[in-house]
Amino acid sequence: MARHRALVVVAAGLVHAFTVVSAQLSIRTFDNDAIGSTPPGLTFAAARQPNPGRWFVRADGANHYLTHVADSAAPGGFAMAVLDTPHPMHMRASVRLKLTDGERVGGLVWRYQDAENFYLAALDLREQQLSLYRVVRGNRITMDQEDELELDASAWHTVRVVQDDDDVQVSLGGIGVMRARDRVVTDGRAGVWSGGGATVWFDDLRVEPEPEDRDRNRGRGR
Repeated sequence: MARHRALVVVAAGLVHAFTVVSAQLSIRTFDNDAIGSTPPGLTFAAARQPNPGRWFVRADGANHYLTHVADSAAPGGFAMAVLDTPHPMHMRASVRLKLTDGERVGGLVWRYQDAENFYLAALDLREQQLSLYRVVRGNRITMDQEDELELDASAWHTVRVVQDDDDVQVSLGGIGVMRARDRVVTDGRAGVWSGGGATVWFDDLRVEPEPEDRDRNRGRGR
């Protein structure tokens, strides 16, 4: 079984799959996907541009990753790769990403219903900015924003989102950065997002349920 696996815990035992059923854990890596292939288990979508662009697996040494290749004809567009199976209502999602060329903007989507309805955490290295958006009927609304980040443009960065009912928390590199409250979009799928004119590498896409018994007030806020 490839490292791009989902662990699905059921009463009968442990079942392996590419993606998850509701309320279970999904870890999606690309280490055993063929270089140059378009990996299975993902839906590719676009907004504000005619098509999702080019997505395929590349390698950096032994590590394989998913990459979106910049399209000079799609500046300002959205290209997305979304897991085929819905995530839990109360969930955590994270991804490692490296913004290598072009617009240098990418991030996470969750509660994705279609290309016009989802939440987005977008990291922009040109502006040194992390933004939290709600997209409804194609209209992008800024929920929160943090700038002057001073990040290394050549490094991998980890973006993580926790959504517990209407409470949304976003962290970068393990440090809490933003928090907002919103429940306009109530369910959907999780995945990754690239600016249409950006080349972005993605690895270790992880989606899991938010524990029901955790202290709801612990670690909240900036």
